[in-house]
Amino acid sequence: MMRIGACMLVSLVLMAGLLNGCSRKGEIRTAPERQTNVALIVKDRSGEFWKTVKMGAEAAAKEFNVNLMFDGTDSETDASEQSALVEKYVAYGANAIVLASEDYVKLAKAVEAADRKGASVIAIESEVDSPKVRSFIGIDNYEAGRQAARKMSEVAGAKGSFVIIGHSSGDRNSAQREKGIRDEWAATPGIKIEETVYCGSEKGSCKKKTEELLMRQGQLDGILALNAAASAEAASEIEAMNRQGKVKLVAFDNSPEELEWLQEGVIQATVIQNPFSMGYLGVKTAVDAINREKVAKRTVTETKVIDAESMFWSDNQKMLFPFVQ
Repeated sequence: MMRIGACMLVSLVLMAGLLNGCSRKGEIRTAPERQTNVALIVKDRSGEFWKTVKMGAEAAAKEFNVNLMFDGTDSETDASEQSALVEKYVAYGANAIVLASEDYVKLAKAVEAADRKGASVIAIESEVDSPKVRSFIGIDNYEAGRQAARKMSEVAGAKGSFVIIGHSSGDRNSAQREKGIRDEWAATPGIKIEETVYCGSEKGSCKKKTEELLMRQGQLDGILALNAAASAEAASEIEAMNRQGKVKLVAFDNSPEELEWLQEGVIQATVIQNPFSMGYLGVKTAVDAINREKVAKRTVTETKVIDAESMFWSDNQKMLFPFVQ
């Protein structure tokens, strides 16, 4: 029987992608580390924001030799489906879950169950009410609300009547942004917030709410929209009613629709986040947690207020279009 020599054995292993070549005499070989499995679970797997989060996560997965599993719900309202996804990927053998939670309270049980089974949980974009979350990575929503209010004061002349349009009355991010707006304007006598309305996730609902507001409020000077869907649909209705420029609109996020409205002067400014960074840092932090390294309990990612002029500045372009850098 033909005897297989040491170098041939190494060549066979090379073909399997496990070693880089024949070892030198006396060199100790060690088996490669097992690949880490990380599940990224987002709120809306088809949304532009979450696609950018995924790109950042994929960049980190490549850098840190991670098997990345991407999933999410079809809309930003289904906490029960997200809980089921967390359970599913823990059962699949995920060493960590990077979670953009639908609900601050409702995902806590799923997070704690994952932790009991040995999967580290890193929260991105939205927090979860559980001490078992190893780290949170996202913006300071309260400060982002204050930024939006300051920009609206600038474009509207620090006076007038305004409304706030949010996604859901139970959405923690929106609640913190609204509080930031109200606190920023608390000592500004010339500004009045007429009301806050929530339009939910059904397509077209924010457009309808905007129409109702513009009809009901009469001389309305501005709208602050707290998320991408509310922002784009409010802009659409402002233009449809020929109120662009007359009703100022300060938005959140940077969907393609919002950027078009911004260039056309229907949106005066928008508060942008860095979803690529959230995805990248989410996976990197998950790897550190799996390796039992110390991780920061909270990492605040960047926000910027951009308008039709500053959107073309190079630093802002990097945040708006990270995939072309």
